[in-house]
Amino acid sequence: MTTPDQHQPQRPDRAQTLIQRAEAASKNRRTARSTAATQQGLAGAGAAMLTDQANTQVLERIVGAHGWPGRSLVGEEAARAALTLALNADQDPRAQNGFLRAVHEAARQREVSASQWARLYDRCLARDGKLQVYGTQHRRRPDGELELYPVQDRDQLDVRRAQVGLLPHAEQFRLLRERLAGGSGSLPVPVPEHDEDLALAGSNP
Repeated sequence: MTTPDQHQPQRPDRAQTLIQRAEAASKNRRTARSTAATQQGLAGAGAAMLTDQANTQVLERIVGAHGWPGRSLVGEEAARAALTLALNADQDPRAQNGFLRAVHEAARQREVSASQWARLYDRCLARDGKLQVYGTQHRRRPDGELELYPVQDRDQLDVRRAQVGLLPHAEQFRLLRERLAGGSGSLPVPVPEHDEDLALAGSNP
């Protein structure tokens, strides 16, 4: 029996669009973070915001035409790229909430993983200043250190994470710190299946 990810994507053109846009957005964010204290950094942050807005509009059109772009439609790599665009749609809560509903349905159909849905769910909670559930969102403290964005019922966090296929938080947190310490200042695109995020573009609360 074959599974969706064993087939060629139905829409390779959509796949290319998603991957290219996610890569460009990631590059803009790396530039903005690396020059944050300069005038160039301010310009870079503005460019990153405009890129996110444009990407949100493109993703809305794709979702409106096809539903969530999952494995069957665009392949595994582009499906992860689509999630990256959705995670960066914080400036448009209406659209981001719509993406969350679409990803939830796609997860039910096994077009995306439960862990991908969990990441976007946590992102929407963090965006609204609410406690996250799965502990996938992180932020920078004023001293630059990385910390977990507030989470509900911390003692049961790894139980919930296991239910959606996520690594224990301590292990994932170590991997996240190592990756960010590698010099990029941003998560790579495409995002690995069990990767985690800097909430609200890595900003301080």
